[in-house]
Amino acid sequence: MVLLQMDDNNAANHGNGGQEAQPPPPPSLAQAIAALIADRNEQTELLRQLVECHAGRRRQAPPAGTDYVGFLATQPPLFHKANDPLEADAWIRTIEDKFSILHCLEADKTVFVAQQLRGSAKIWWDNHKALLPANARPTWGEFVAAFRTHHIPTSLMRRKMAEFLALKQGTILFCSMRRPSISYPSMVASMWIVMKRGRIASGGD
Repeated sequence: MVLLQMDDNNAANHGNGGQEAQPPPPPSLAQAIAALIADRNEQTELLRQLVECHAGRRRQAPPAGTDYVGFLATQPPLFHKANDPLEADAWIRTIEDKFSILHCLEADKTVFVAQQLRGSAKIWWDNHKALLPANARPTWGEFVAAFRTHHIPTSLMRRKMAEFLALKQGTILFCSMRRPSISYPSMVASMWIVMKRGRIASGGD
């Protein structure tokens, strides 16, 4: 009697255990495709976020400025002194043209250009910097204003123009008429433009 009851229990447990051990039914084709699409979408979204994060870092990074070697590669002219204010104006305009094709930081422009000064021009700039506060770094605009004030003073330009106008009936006018490349109107216009640049750089009207 006892043995029969134990056999019945074992049979019942075996039957229940067989039902629990049955594997789940395999997914249908539609379910498998849906799962693959979901995984692909998740990977695509992850890649998109990575790309946006990388692009954002690149936008936030400051652009690298041109170094002194890059500046020298443009062959900037040296400046010793100018016997004529128009020569000094031509030099500073040439340097500004060099900077227009480079990516120099404003703090570096003055440092680079100072290396192109020679002779009396170098002495002038050293003396000018000695009058500035300690550790001061003049901006490019401040350099241009100081350069024009010293090498292209408005008073000198006015005197030069007055002398030129006084001689318009003399040899200079005669040569200008014979040689259109140094025509009288263009020279007067050049002097007026240089005077105007000097007033703008110094903050005048």
